[in-house]
Amino acid sequence: MRLLVVLLLARLVGWMSRLRGHGGSSLPGMLALKWQPTLLRDLKTGLRQGSVLITGTNGKTTTAAMVRRILSYNRWHLVSNHNGANLLAGLATSFMRDRRHLIPRADLALLEVDEATMPRAADELRPQAIVVTNVFRDQLDRYGELSTTLRYIQRGIDRLAEDGSLILNADDPQVAYLGEGRANVVYFGLDPSSAALASSLDNHYDASDSDRCPRCATRLEYPQRVYAHLGHYRCPHCGYQRPSAAITVTPGQGGGATLSGEFGDLSIILPIPGIYNLYNLAAAGALGWVLGIHPESMALALADMPPAFGRMEAIVVAPDTKIWIALVKNPVGFNQVMDTIIDSGDKPNIFIVINDRYADGRDVSWLWDVDFERSGLRVAIDQWWVSGIRAWDMALRLKYAGIPQTQIVVLPSVSDALAAAIKGSQEKTLYILPTYTALMEVRDLLTRQGLVKHFRDG
Repeated sequence: MRLLVVLLLARLVGWMSRLRGHGGSSLPGMLALKWQPTLLRDLKTGLRQGSVLITGTNGKTTTAAMVRRILSYNRWHLVSNHNGANLLAGLATSFMRDRRHLIPRADLALLEVDEATMPRAADELRPQAIVVTNVFRDQLDRYGELSTTLRYIQRGIDRLAEDGSLILNADDPQVAYLGEGRANVVYFGLDPSSAALASSLDNHYDASDSDRCPRCATRLEYPQRVYAHLGHYRCPHCGYQRPSAAITVTPGQGGGATLSGEFGDLSIILPIPGIYNLYNLAAAGALGWVLGIHPESMALALADMPPAFGRMEAIVVAPDTKIWIALVKNPVGFNQVMDTIIDSGDKPNIFIVINDRYADGRDVSWLWDVDFERSGLRVAIDQWWVSGIRAWDMALRLKYAGIPQTQIVVLPSVSDALAAAIKGSQEKTLYILPTYTALMEVRDLLTRQGLVKHFRDG
């Protein structure tokens, strides 16, 4: 009876929050957990397939969206935080949406989880599978260096169900090492020897966050590097090397890719640009395979998949004007987005919105590690608009990168800057690159204009 009352009160709070124009994705769960600390443990009962947690620095939202698409296509009913609320309160809200009078409807809980939330989430849910996409420096004020992030993830893995599966990125040496000595580990990765990938990497920036051996700390050798510290590696001192991947992706031309495994080779057309999305495809394919999904249905499900919320999300403003929105939150992710823009062949405008609220990370020094100096940017980008709480920090970074000041427009008001950027991008493509809270502001403004749906509506 207590649990029923908690659910009813939390739903009422969520309804009132949405009535006032908010998302209602975290507040109901936050209050419910305060009233019923064991809420997640109570609500997980009755899930026929248990739960799956997806974590890592970059890619967890898109990977979760791909898996959600695959499972929904196969008529699985899911508990899912599709809006990206990946702290404990967001997970609780997602579970509450599934329950009507304490009766579970879902087969599986598919949840993307913040790295620091992993220990508590895994302890409450005892997941049947955990997927780790990668680890990069991110939100230095919260995580510090990679070792802290890895410890959070490791503690979550320690709470994996006894017969659970661990799905790891073989191309990330720190992530792959999490599987050392464990059973039921499935590795995924890319085939960087393919001609299509090799040609696209010719001029890419290689900022590595962690190229030391996780076993002996010797600098790793990379016969083939994809980007940052991802690729095929080997330690010259102790012999630690990239494990063999059970699931691999080989990129092709025109958005095509081949997903390979014990099931053979599967051709997939992925309508989401970026090399990093090939890793997301590999992770989603590995999880789908572990869950027993037929490979052919994975290809069919992903063929016309829209981008996840704010992750290379395309918006048509007018027949000749297009907007792409891509979340930026750390140097490696920002560099990959800029590479995707350069590779597009457009000469677009860029609108960068940098905030420093808690969800963004208070420390914005990471902007100085983004490679704005590369010559390709000066050729590729026509005009830069900059906004947000740290607009002047971003403008200063561009100035030091050698971007002509005549090409940089600083407008601290996000609404004014967005209007100016859209007006100045007629008959062009505008890329909007916001941090997390800035993404919410931008999408709220676009929602009011009727250009996008509210994030809570998927």
